Amino acid sequence: MSPYAKASLERRVPDRPVPVAGTSCVYTPHSVRNATAPKICRDFVGTVLRCAGQDGDLVDGAVLCASELVGNSCLHADGDSLMLRVLLCPPCVRGGVYDGSAVRPRPPAAMPGPDCTQGRGLGPVEALARSWGTVEGDPLGWYAKGLWFELGLSGAAPAGPAATSSGASV
Repeated sequence: MSPYAKASLERRVPDRPVPVAGTSCVYTPHSVRNATAPKICRDFVGTVLRCAGQDGDLVDGAVLCASELVGNSCLHADGDSLMLRVLLCPPCVRGGVYDGSAVRPRPPAAMPGPDCTQGRGLGPVEALARSWGTVEGDPLGWYAKGLWFELGLSGAAPAGPAATSSGASV
């Protein structure tokens, strides 16, 4: 066995990346805007957070927020693709969905009735995220706008809705 192969086998890789205060990790898949995109992005967000040692309400909230934003992009945006970004930056996790539409959505004035099949997307995001908003473009310059949300890591309770249109991005 070559020394390189032996060293590779002896190297111990940690079971999961553990976010440490002051460091951040960014995960960025791209997806076609179609009916499977929300599920793929939900699974991706859940996997990233569980691999980073998170569980429970944080994972559920981030998965729901990402799914809602991806679903909105698939229903209402332009272009044939979208980009999801997950940023682990203790003490929070930020998620963002970028697409080809320059139109920034607004939450409905009131939640739709129980029989309505659309119009809830930003309501749950507003309720779960400690902050959220829109941003023009994406960090790579490929998409027209993004929607982002922020949740506290380690099960921290949301500080309440703080919707913003600031230039914060993921």
